[in-house]
Parts: sequence; C-alpha cells; structure tokens
Amino acid sequence: MRKHTLSSAISLILFSGISSSLYASPETDIIDDSNSNVLPVISLKAESDTKKFAATQANSALKSDAALFETPQSVSVITREQLDQKQATTLAEAINGVAGVSAGYLGRRGWDDFMIRGQNASDQIFIDGLKQSQSASEGVAVELSGMDQIQIIKGPASVNFGLVQPGGMVNLVTKRPQAESFANTAFSYGSYNFKQATFDLNYAPQQSAKGAFRVTGRVTDQDDPTDYVYFKNYYISPSYNFDLGDKADLSIIASYQRREYMRQQGLPVLGTLKDNPNGPIDRDLYIGEPTFGGYEGDVYRTGWTYKYAFDNGWKFTQNAAVQKLESTGHVVFTQTGSSFWAANTPAFTTLNRNNNGRYQTHDTLTYSMDNSFQRSFDLFNMVHDVNIGVDAMQTKDDYVNDRYTTGNINIYNPVYGQAVNYVKANSTEDTNRLRYTGFYIRDRINITENTILSLAGRQDWAQTSTQNISKAGITTNAPQVKDSNEKFTGNVGLLYKFNDLIAPYASYATSFLPNTRTAVSGNILAPETGKQTEVGLKLQSPDQRIQASVAVYDLRRQNVAVTDQVNAGYYVLNGEQKTRGLETELNAVLMDRLRVSASYSHMFDAEITKDTVASNIGLALDNVPQNSYSLSSRYYLSETDLGWYVGAGLRGESSKSYKGLDTRTPSYTLYDTEAGYDAAHWGAQLSIRNLFDKDYCAGLLNANMVTLGNPRQINFTVKFKY
Repeated sequence: MRKHTLSSAISLILFSGISSSLYASPETDIIDDSNSNVLPVISLKAESDTKKFAATQANSALKSDAALFETPQSVSVITREQLDQKQATTLAEAINGVAGVSAGYLGRRGWDDFMIRGQNASDQIFIDGLKQSQSASEGVAVELSGMDQIQIIKGPASVNFGLVQPGGMVNLVTKRPQAESFANTAFSYGSYNFKQATFDLNYAPQQSAKGAFRVTGRVTDQDDPTDYVYFKNYYISPSYNFDLGDKADLSIIASYQRREYMRQQGLPVLGTLKDNPNGPIDRDLYIGEPTFGGYEGDVYRTGWTYKYAFDNGWKFTQNAAVQKLESTGHVVFTQTGSSFWAANTPAFTTLNRNNNGRYQTHDTLTYSMDNSFQRSFDLFNMVHDVNIGVDAMQTKDDYVNDRYTTGNINIYNPVYGQAVNYVKANSTEDTNRLRYTGFYIRDRINITENTILSLAGRQDWAQTSTQNISKAGITTNAPQVKDSNEKFTGNVGLLYKFNDLIAPYASYATSFLPNTRTAVSGNILAPETGKQTEVGLKLQSPDQRIQASVAVYDLRRQNVAVTDQVNAGYYVLNGEQKTRGLETELNAVLMDRLRVSASYSHMFDAEITKDTVASNIGLALDNVPQNSYSLSSRYYLSETDLGWYVGAGLRGESSKSYKGLDTRTPSYTLYDTEAGYDAAHWGAQLSIRNLFDKDYCAGLLNANMVTLGNPRQINFTVKFKY
C-alpha cells in the first residue's frame, strides 16, 4: 500500500507543479520611451536566481551542451543549492534519494559505497569527467565541499568514459573561479562532537572569470555512536583561470585531502536482526581492537581544462589530471562463515578474531586525459552536433595486505588491549596496473525540429597486469600476469518533443570493464560487459524551473567477478545479473518560494540469472531494496532568498536481503528538518537529520554481520558572506 500511495503522491506533485507553472506570470520589464511614437517594448525574462536549483544541463558528464530535456538518457544532477538543502556532508548522503541510487549500505566504514540500478557502482567516481582511480576501496572518501554539482548517469556510460560498470557512474564537478569576488565562511557544531569549518574565497580583479582565482577548504572532526570510532578530514583546493583572450580558456585546479578515521564495522545479525538468547547487543559496541590503530589517507590531485574555439566553428577541449593516493589502515575483523562464533565459549557470546587482523596500504598513481573536438553543422537539412575524441588513463596500485592474529571478543563483556601479532605466512604484496585508450564519436542529430537521434560509438584498447611481489612475507619475483582486451561499445537514443513540455524517448547502450582479478589458475578473468534498454519521458515547465523524468529499464550485467568460495584469495565469474525497474524524479521551484526534490524507485527484478553455482540462480542481489523514495523541501518566508526559511523531508527504503539469508534488513523511513535565516552578509541554520533518532540497518556485510544506519544528527551553523 505504501509504494502505491507514495508513487501517486509524487506523480500528483509533478503534474500539478507543471500545470501551475504553465499559468505563472513571468517577470515583465516594460521599457517606456516617451519621446518615441513606437509602442513600448515588452521583454520577458526568466528568473535566473531560481533556475539554478533545478539543473538543465550536465555538460561534464555528457560531454555536451545539450539540455537534459532533449537527452534520450537518464541523468540526474544535484546542484549546490540541493546539496545544502539535503544537509549533505558525504557523497552517500548526497546521492541517497536520487532515483535508482542506494548509498551507504556498507555503513560508516570511511569511504564511499553505492549502487545504481541495483548494481555496484562504488568504483565509478569521476571528477570533472576524469576517473579518480580504478578502485574506491582504497580508504579515502571523496570530498564534497569543493564540488559545485554531482551528476549521475544511470545505465552504461562506456561511450563517454570507457571502462565503467553498467549500472552507472557519478561525476563530481569542481568549484572553479567565478566572475565576481566573494568570501564565504561557515562554522558548524553538532551531535557527537561534530565540528566543521569551511571557506570559499573568490577574487576576480577584472570582474570576469578570466584572471580569477578561487580557493575552497574544509576541516572536520567528529566522533561516532560506536565506541572508539571517529572521523577527521582536512581539504583545500585552489584554482585559477588564465586570461588567454577571447578564443582560449585555461583553468587549472589542485587539491589536497587528508582523512583520519576509525572504521565502524557493524554488529552480529544475532542480537540485532535476530534474537540472541543472551539478549540484544549494545549498538555502541566496537568489535575491532582500538589499540591496533585506524586509517589514514592522503590524496594529491592536480589538473587542467583547456578550451579553444577555431574560426571555422570547431571547438577543442583538453581535460587532464594526475592523482596520487597514499593510504594505510589497521583493522581487526571477525571470521566469516561457520567459524564466526568462537569455539569453547558460551553459545553466541564470543566472536572469533583469530588470524583476521590486517594492516593494509595502498600507493596509487593515476594519469588521465581526454581530448575532444566539437562542432555543429547542417547536412541534408538536419542539424548535427558532433563530438570526436580520444581519451586515455593509466593507473598503478601497489597493495600490501599484512595479516595479524589477536584474541576473541565477548560482545556482552568486551575486553580491549589484546596483543595483535604479525602472521608472516598469510601476508601478501601485489601490484596492479591498468592502461587504456579509447576513441569515441558522438553525433546528436536533429532530424526535425522535434525529433532528436543520438548515435555514439567507442573503441577501447585496455591492458591489465597483476604481479605478486611477495607472499608469506617473502619476495617471490613472480612474473607479471598480463591481459589485453579491446571492445566496441555503443549507444543509440531517439527522443521526440511533442512540445517544450513533454518528450518521450528510448535508448540502448552497452558497457565494457576489464578485470584485474585472477582465478586460481593465475589468469586474469575475462572482462565484464553490460547492456541496457530504456524507455522514458522527460517533462519540464515553460520557464524550466520544473524538471522531471520517468524511466523504465532492463539492465544485464555479465561476467561479474565474485570471491572463489573454494580457493581463498581468488575469484570466479558468476555469469549474469539482471535488474529491471521504474524511476521517477522531480526537481522544482514552485510558487517562487518553494524548492522541492522528490524521487521514487521500484525494482521489478534484481536477481542472478546465470551462475557457475546452480543454487545461486534466482537469488535476489545483495542489499538491493525493491522500493526507495525521498522528498526534500525548503520554503522561503520572503519573496527573495534572504530572510527566514524552513525545510523538511523524508527518505526511506524497503527491506533488503543477502545471498538468500533467511532474514532481511527491515524497511525504514527517516525524517529530516531544518530552519534558518539568511541576511546579506550572514546567516544561521539549525538542521536535523533522522529527526526521531530511528535505529535502522543500512545493509548486510555477510551472513553474520549487519551494518548500522546513521543516528540523529543535529547541527547548528553560522555563515558569513562578503
């Protein structure tokens, strides 16, 4: 009953909002020239200050200036104002609630995890259209304070970005110098000793973006409801726009980020989701070993964007970046499977941690570059918008996994400070490399004024290698295991505009992603592939302040690498996964004072359809909710964005399963609220996430461990603007 009511409510908001906007009166300027006999000129103009809430383009992710309304593909954009309205400080908080996205299901572990359309997409994080690294599991979550937008492509995006998983990808757009000088700072204090300071300074000496300089930064420190867990973050990013004349633009940007944290690892299923005969488990229990230390990570990144406009109409764009990541992490896990509970102890009281401590280090260096030429021209009475490009990426990851052993822990009477001893025989060091080059071409064709055909193709050449440097703490001098692959991927989409309000579309796309994981034979696994069919509907109001979409899709992911259950440390391909679903989304400015974002997603199917293990076929995919929904709103009490405002929202998911386990995480609905005041040079805000402090589970780590959702967070912020 809930899902039908919610879906109907969102549809009612969407269509009533568009209808009301059709009859809204735009701002009117009347120019009266009393010395002339001609009639006065009436000029209609949209209110640009409110358009920024609902984005109309996603240039960086789509590599195109085309309007989202005219793009036959599902793309969601979270603007800076929406990020503020969401009270988001992490990527998971920002994108959770986007239609088709589920984030944070692995709990507060210190880095980003999310799924798009039921498929893991945690490794698909791009910055300004360039991939930051090959893997997100290197211990450093992305920083949001230096970002202006979050753009999410749903479904295969290989045509634009080469090696990506078929569920989709997230592209972060950095803050760059602007045409006016300003200085913004903010200070926050909140629950669990949360402390934060941010700054955003822009200097434009010529009142132009050319020659302007900008620097952003953030410092945070926060404890956690779980004992011994904490999170600290330091970030700074300067950028500069060179003044190279009217035809050329060059923007350079650099950033440094440091994170220090203790990982939250969840709790046993018995005592949380299921009754434990010894009673419920305290939710503040830490199952690791605090004396063993935490995680530290440093990320150095620099890059540039260069654009040049030729006299013949061609435009050239070069986008490049270099990123260096260094991270270390100390952690003690529990054992898995049948050895989860310690032997020779009272039943279901003591967790086995023997031989499951780890000291992990990553040293990753990534180079990426994208060069493209764009031009629009008429041919055979059709308008063609052509984009031709070559991009390349090279990444190297040195990974050390030292293993340790320590004592067991009683979950009802934990004793910390136990010895943690190095186990040389189980320690390894590996080096993984990935190189690829891709050639792509896209032609967006206006067949008629209302019919748009999008054709795109890409050829990728990829080389992967892995080398075992040491095993059992001894240098092996093992040779590199190499693999080379090439693949053509494509995308075709057709959209028809009935008018400037409604545009149905259909599309088909494929994807390609080489594996770096090896089978027990020592060979690198075959590449992962994907394909998707999608039909949908784009909607907008005449002034574009309302942007909405509805989409239905069928997505297949093939050659998925999973852990080899027989041979520890190796992987196998498990065949095919299928997800089919419905998504609706709305971003709108209503009645000039009300900002609304809403979404609803329903998964028809999310299951394994082919597998090397017959019993897995038909199982639901791990941690995929059948229904998810969100609603966020902010209302300004005055006619401008200054003065008092109030906001409220809700978000939730249905229950989730894990590998056929006989229990599920319960469904949940969370409520958020805010109130604030903005003056010309200062402001204040009180925000509350999870207003009623609901205890909920974010997801399942395995058959024995469940992750915890975020508790109530109350923050008070003061802002200064100059």
